[in-house]
Amino acid sequence: MKKELFGPMMLFLYGIALIFAAAFVHYGWHYYSLPLLERPHHALHVLLKPGGLYGHGLGVIGSSMILLLFLYSARKRHLFGLRGGRMSHWLNVHIFFGIIGPVLITLHTAMKFNGIVSISYFSMLAVMFSGILGRYIYKQIPRNSVGDALSLEQIDMQDRHMTQKLVNEFKISPEALRTIQQISGAHLAKSKSGMGALFAILANDLKRPLLLKRLQNVLRAQNLRMQPAVFQQILRTAKQKSLLMRKRAFLDSVDKIFHYWHVIHKPFAYVMIIIMFLHIALTITFGYRWIF
Repeated sequence: MKKELFGPMMLFLYGIALIFAAAFVHYGWHYYSLPLLERPHHALHVLLKPGGLYGHGLGVIGSSMILLLFLYSARKRHLFGLRGGRMSHWLNVHIFFGIIGPVLITLHTAMKFNGIVSISYFSMLAVMFSGILGRYIYKQIPRNSVGDALSLEQIDMQDRHMTQKLVNEFKISPEALRTIQQISGAHLAKSKSGMGALFAILANDLKRPLLLKRLQNVLRAQNLRMQPAVFQQILRTAKQKSLLMRKRAFLDSVDKIFHYWHVIHKPFAYVMIIIMFLHIALTITFGYRWIF
């Protein structure tokens, strides 16, 4: 699927899923807000309780999404004949299931957390939030259009190409180039490592709008006579260059952080899946079949 179609499609799916979840919470708000001992007397209890028609259905759909998360790992290893599609697209679908699945399972629980299954639930939340962090770390590694990590030679080649474009085609000043270097935050890599490096990257991202405003002022100070569209092209290239410089400088630290992230992320996923299967087995054993 073309990138320009894939992105809007994912936004549409997120929108539909989150609107549905919000509407469902609104529908059952009075029930969910009741103390647990009073819920059986509510008219919606037969539908919204974890074993109810709606509550059970949300659990089935949410659990299916959690299982579908592992298709990404299978695709990475070419298991089950999965070879087609960009890894970046597979990752985005993986993230979609990793966010919406827990949302639906939270609704399935009817906000009732107890017993051993709660370990699976909170492991699932740990997987979800660590996954969001992992996505952020993943984005700090320079990659090509299909999601493969670039080599140092490829990164340096891209950086030289953007520099030549800015200098030779757009005629930006040495001062503007120095500003790009300064706002990139690449100089911080010399004194930061481990989690300190990650916090430095995050701080740079948070300050980036202000830093880019500074770059715009420097570029405008050149008094270059150009169309607004050309100025935006210069600014876009400068942004890309500054970000690439930072990623290049922090690459070693980010690689190590990403490795340790995997070490932490996977155990929570295994605990979640094992207890989830036990929960499903016990549910079926006690006769809960939903609509099947």
